[in-house]
Amino acid sequence: MSDEWLDAPWAKAVMCCIADPAADLDFTRAHGWPEWMPLDVALTEPFTRVKLGRWFLRGQSDQPSAIIAAGAARRSRLAFLPGQDAVRLMRLAGAWVGASGLTGLIRTSDIAVVRAALGEEAVAFAPQAALLPRPTAELMSAIGASDIPSAPGSLLHCGAAMFGLAIGPIPPMLRTRLGLRRPAPIWAVAVDACRDDNAGEDAFNAMLRLVRKRIPTWSYWFN
Repeated sequence: MSDEWLDAPWAKAVMCCIADPAADLDFTRAHGWPEWMPLDVALTEPFTRVKLGRWFLRGQSDQPSAIIAAGAARRSRLAFLPGQDAVRLMRLAGAWVGASGLTGLIRTSDIAVVRAALGEEAVAFAPQAALLPRPTAELMSAIGASDIPSAPGSLLHCGAAMFGLAIGPIPPMLRTRLGLRRPAPIWAVAVDACRDDNAGEDAFNAMLRLVRKRIPTWSYWFN
């Protein structure tokens, strides 16, 4: 494979994904890890964390070149976003899906429940999200939200599904890495949605709209 990809702005994220898959590990996924090495210690020591990541990926036959190739696809680059930033996008996507219902909340207790599930940023974003073009019927169906869910947890799952759908099909080794991230239940939804689907482009364009609302440092990956 040509080394030209090393000049890409997302090259560092790809290399970190290959070398350090346990960087954002959800402890609940650490089944069978030896008890004599506490996970919190393993995650704070870079060398041990790399060994931990390799332990989780044992039996994977995909070569790193498959992950590098995934970075060449514009949609697949979403898979290389920092874990916390990716979850932020999922929360914003959930707020976008349920914007009409969220903006109509009045009771303090209801708002507190939404804030706990989606986060303060997503709650504050809901009025803006209500002004954006609404999700297409096909996209709503693809993320399991044909009937707009009222539960905040359901909205977060819709946002996670939209994120995975936007990524599209990716190599199994990369799917495994994403599945190790925290919080595990949300990433499980996202990984399950990483497939070829007619609504994938709509989901990706929606993610770009959300990215441009926040303009994080990695947003130029998609320019």
